[in-house]
Amino acid sequence: MKFLKSIISLVIIATMAISPAFGIHKKQLTKLQEQQHQSMHEIVMVDRDTDREIVSGGLCTAYAVGPHTLMTAQHCDDEKTDRVYVDPVTRESVKDNTAVSYKIVSRQFDNQDHMLLDLSGANFKVTIFLSPNVRLPQQGEHVYQWGCPAGIRDQYREGVVMGSLPMGILDDTEVNAKGPLVYFIQEAIIGGDSGSAIFSAKDGALIGIVTYGLDNGQMAGVYPIQFTGAQIEASLK
Repeated sequence: MKFLKSIISLVIIATMAISPAFGIHKKQLTKLQEQQHQSMHEIVMVDRDTDREIVSGGLCTAYAVGPHTLMTAQHCDDEKTDRVYVDPVTRESVKDNTAVSYKIVSRQFDNQDHMLLDLSGANFKVTIFLSPNVRLPQQGEHVYQWGCPAGIRDQYREGVVMGSLPMGILDDTEVNAKGPLVYFIQEAIIGGDSGSAIFSAKDGALIGIVTYGLDNGQMAGVYPIQFTGAQIEASLK
């Protein structure tokens, strides 16, 4: 089943101690991969009551696709708010409303559980492109992604596209997706990864956006990316 939105009060930012006896080795990235990584952002949308107390909230991953536009999963959307917090985001900064936030000017959907957020005042310097290097996953191809599992930023994973099935196999009425197929990718997925972009190791193409963490997070489920030309053009203005 799809991971439910993480409630802000339960989000824990983990601090990991690393023994000096072990070296830290960073993966050598291509120029394209560096651009993709730098386009990743952590986002939180919250609904507050009249006393400004948090009623509900969700943490997700998003990618900048234009100077003022973030791409994420539609199920991350909180229709009751017109603002989104963008990294760095902590439980305390969201609770006391001191984290950086932007007003949402518009929301655009592709009816595949994907959303574009047009933000007032945002100026993302590094972005990925929704055209032309976007395509469907191919069975057997290796993929990679960065996400924010459990609110821990910049977590890199690799996986393999296993295949696809008709979308009705999941029977999830909470997700606005018309399919017709849902694609399955063998890689670890944790709450907070929703909205993360998945790229092909073969050519760097954008081949998916995380909707599901299936079988206790052992694999990802993604739908085809189908934003219109007009939506893509608007994101670049």
